[in-house]
Amino acid sequence: MEIMKSIIDALLDFVLKLLPLSPFDEIISSLEDMPFLGYLNWFIPIGTFIKIGAVWLASITLFYMYSIILRWVKAIE
Repeated sequence: MEIMKSIIDALLDFVLKLLPLSPFDEIISSLEDMPFLGYLNWFIPIGTFIKIGAVWLASITLFYMYSIILRWVKAIE
């Protein structure tokens, strides 16, 4: 079991090294230097907006995928 876990970890590490780095690292690092950002987030809940947007995007994506699959099997027009 331990050997299988180490093989999976090595494979995952290899795949992650193939992927490019995030292009947003520099932008996110510059946002950490803004002292007023915490106060702004108290009035405008950006984190909540992102969570709502992610759920909305996931549901729309699921709807379109479901619709495409049903069209393929000719269940709907």
